[in-house]
Amino acid sequence: MPAERKPGHEPSADPLLRPDDRSQLLSLAPGRLWVQDIGPRASDQPPLVLLHSLLVTGWDYRFVAEALAAQGRRVLVPDLFGCGNSDRPAPADAAGYGFRWHAELLAIALAKLGLAEAETGFDLLGHGYGASIAIHLAERLRRPTVPLSLRLRRLMLVAPHCFPVRAPIALPDPVPTLRRAWRWVGFAPLVFRTVFRKADLRRFLRRSLSTPELLSGEALADDVDIYWDRLCRDGGLEAVEAMLDQLDRLHLNERDGVRQRLHAAMAGLELPTMVLWGDRDTLVPTALAERCTALIPGAQLRIIEGCGHAPQRERPEALRRALASFERRMQD
Repeated sequence: MPAERKPGHEPSADPLLRPDDRSQLLSLAPGRLWVQDIGPRASDQPPLVLLHSLLVTGWDYRFVAEALAAQGRRVLVPDLFGCGNSDRPAPADAAGYGFRWHAELLAIALAKLGLAEAETGFDLLGHGYGASIAIHLAERLRRPTVPLSLRLRRLMLVAPHCFPVRAPIALPDPVPTLRRAWRWVGFAPLVFRTVFRKADLRRFLRRSLSTPELLSGEALADDVDIYWDRLCRDGGLEAVEAMLDQLDRLHLNERDGVRQRLHAAMAGLELPTMVLWGDRDTLVPTALAERCTALIPGAQLRIIEGCGHAPQRERPEALRRALASFERRMQD
């Protein structure tokens, strides 16, 4: 994926961009959605959409997206609302940044970007929080009343948040308890914005790797600075706190709650689905992989060895091989 640039720059104005880079800020009802769009628009391969997780941006997929685009595939990588170069509406105006809210807007965005024109349909891969959004997007696109002509061909989920786990962001005690308790009186965003620091982001990114020292290596050397810059833009930390609230709600056994809606969507999936998990994932523990896969009819599970929570960052070649093997199995 080409180096990040400021929103609003046209491809012809930036010599670092690929000639087939159509990246843009897409105007939607809540604001502008930044979408990296690279690779040939016309191809015999289906377009691939990649959804990132918490605290990061579409930059997280650069090792995967650029390689696939170079092989002749159209690859679209949105910065989710509240993240990266996209706008950050107030959580009260964004349904708390819930999974289904993101999914509804992404369906509209993908239609605007011309994915309905792809005769073969398109493929969707989501990681962590983005994987949970991908599940609801797949559900949304199978509704018979949907006016959009989008056809999802296959779904790939990397360590989705579908069961309750410890908060992925490790803050010093007693902050996690205070954050949850203060949410009831409306102070949680203030608590999070006050206590979350660049060192906490670095700690999170290190925890997402099976070998934490990789974060200091040349390939990932810019990650902390890039993600911290995006988080510190107006509304960024408030958006993260709202997303953490969605993960907290997975602990609740509410009728028609976040967990129940997500599991119902998973049970209704009727398309080829692969679930991928790093064998050393401690953020969303690998022990959950089989339970998660069992919720999706006919889903396949692929464990990536020597990998933590983010294969696109730590083992991008292994992730690309897993995608290729899924493609071959579909053609058998």
